[in-house]
Amino acid sequence: MPVWLLCTLALALLLSAGAWRAERALQRRGRQTRWPWLAAMAASVLLPLPWLPGVLAALPPAQSQLKLGWFMLSGGMLLMLALRSIWLLSHQRRWQKTSLLGAPVFLSGGIGPCVAGLLRPRIVMPVWLSLIPQQQQALLLAHEQCRLAARDPQWLALAYALIILMPWNLPLWWQLHRLRFAIEVDCDARMLAQGHAPRDYAAVLRRHGQYYSGLTGASPIVLNDPRALRRRRHLMARFTRKQAANLL
Repeated sequence: MPVWLLCTLALALLLSAGAWRAERALQRRGRQTRWPWLAAMAASVLLPLPWLPGVLAALPPAQSQLKLGWFMLSGGMLLMLALRSIWLLSHQRRWQKTSLLGAPVFLSGGIGPCVAGLLRPRIVMPVWLSLIPQQQQALLLAHEQCRLAARDPQWLALAYALIILMPWNLPLWWQLHRLRFAIEVDCDARMLAQGHAPRDYAAVLRRHGQYYSGLTGASPIVLNDPRALRRRRHLMARFTRKQAANLL
């Protein structure tokens, strides 16, 4: 069992390095960057699984605690996600269905801006939205509409499902972190490609990016990390220059 664990960790590290290089290449070409990290997560979990039944069958009684710890970690994560989902369902009753600039949204007193839900994802906006200028409202709405079109909640749910299978795999957690960042970068690129002004969009990220619900299946507008936001603004500037060069 320890040998299999070490090999699995080494495989995940190698796949992480490959995804990192692929992400950089896709950024230079202006392509979506989520796919290398999704592929790395899937391969990190699925490739070692065919050998797992034999490894467990040959596990000495002295190492049975490893199997028990694995099951407890996976069960704990599954329970945590289930409780968050139940919490989300209980709060949906208080959401008010309304229209924002002609688009259907739900108003919430505690979460948003985000896309919440898995089977039927919906745009959730905070009640304070009416206090900000309409231009910023439009940018926030367009951002969440990009998320719906890209099926971000479903991809994140798939990533969490892979984590549940191997919660002890630390490189897998780092891949999830990079995937979440890549999803944000892809959304930024789609926003700029739709013609939204980079300066206005970056200002909305800076002012309202701290609101993050943490719900299962919810997609925050930005990661709660100032360095990540600076990196995204740098990538947006590069994307804008490249886009301008293509128009010449």
